[in-house]
Amino acid sequence: MTVASTFPTHPPHRPAPRALLYRINVAEAKLGVSRSTIYRLVHDGGLELVKIGKRSSGITATSLHAMIERNRTPC
Repeated sequence: MTVASTFPTHPPHRPAPRALLYRINVAEAKLGVSRSTIYRLVHDGGLELVKIGKRSSGITATSLHAMIERNRTPC
C-alpha cells in the first residue's frame, strides 16, 4: 500500500454557483434601499420579480446587476 492510496481523492474544487434569484431582503441589502423601494422598482420595470411559491418571491440576479450597471456613475 502506498501513501497516496491511503488518502481519499477529492474532485477538483469548483466555485460556488452564482445565485439566480435574490430574496427581497437580500436585494434590499445589496442595493441599500427599503422593501417598498424594491417593489416600486419592480413596478417601474427596473427589477424583475419571480414568484417562487404562494407567499415568496425573488429578484433575478440579472436584473439586479443590470440595474447597478445602469446607475453606475463614471469616476
